[in-house]
Amino acid sequence: MRFGFHLFMADPAENLDIARTADEWGWDSIQVADAPFFPEVISVPYPYTPDGTRFWPLDLPVLDPWVAITAMATVTKRIRFIPSVLRLAIRQPLLEAKSLCSVAAISGDRVALGVGLAWMPEEFKWLGQDKKTRGSRQNEAIQIMRLLLGGGMVEFHGKYYDFDRLTMAPVPKKRIPIYVGGTTKPALRRAARYGDGWLGVIHSMEEIKGLVAELNGFRRESGRENEPFDIMLHCPDVQTVDEIRRLEDIGVTDLQVTPWTLPDTPADLGVAAFMQQQPPLAEKQEAIKRYAEEVIAKLG
Repeated sequence: MRFGFHLFMADPAENLDIARTADEWGWDSIQVADAPFFPEVISVPYPYTPDGTRFWPLDLPVLDPWVAITAMATVTKRIRFIPSVLRLAIRQPLLEAKSLCSVAAISGDRVALGVGLAWMPEEFKWLGQDKKTRGSRQNEAIQIMRLLLGGGMVEFHGKYYDFDRLTMAPVPKKRIPIYVGGTTKPALRRAARYGDGWLGVIHSMEEIKGLVAELNGFRRESGRENEPFDIMLHCPDVQTVDEIRRLEDIGVTDLQVTPWTLPDTPADLGVAAFMQQQPPLAEKQEAIKRYAEEVIAKLG
């Protein structure tokens, strides 16, 4: 099992110190958010809270994911970084591939790519993208990213993206994993067909069993059941080493935790209950070290 955490809602001024600490104490990955802007008013409810409200302040500072990752990569040696998730359906895949290749070169390929569908209609409208076609466009965009990451002359002629032979350099020296997020059947099918893994948010042990079974079924449909496939998620009802081993038996490869939150935080309150807890930097660093000693070291 590998271990990581998300920096959403943490003060960006803390990023470098947090990254150094996690790097030194054996953590595998750090996830960073993608949020180009926050509209004052949105036309639909937020889909991941019971009452549809956003759980963060609208003036929350969120760095561009590629900038945040580059800064942390320059002060670390081994830990990986993951945009989680990059809203690829509102972005141009050729330009995103260039950013990813550049970050891979600077970090020594210590990067993975998490992708998902943006949910706010305003993002699509104001960035000139069609929300109705977001799923099909993301399928093509993932294929384009994979082509470009492989290097050499490539071309693509799809329904939504079309370009003749071109090349991009530098490209990664090793395969960069692409993780696909989402819990709908189309999202799980997309992960199984195009991804190197699936990236979840917050799920119970029982939910995970069903999701992994669905993913494995879709992987068989795509003829990819024998290929490596990572499963990365947050499971608050898993605390002990034995419980984590049971997750491994199910097929989970990467456990996301928030080490500085209170241990009795109710899981049914959702991811907001964990991310809203932002103690001072020194407490975060001590929590990162403590979890590494009490859990990660015992599973190494």
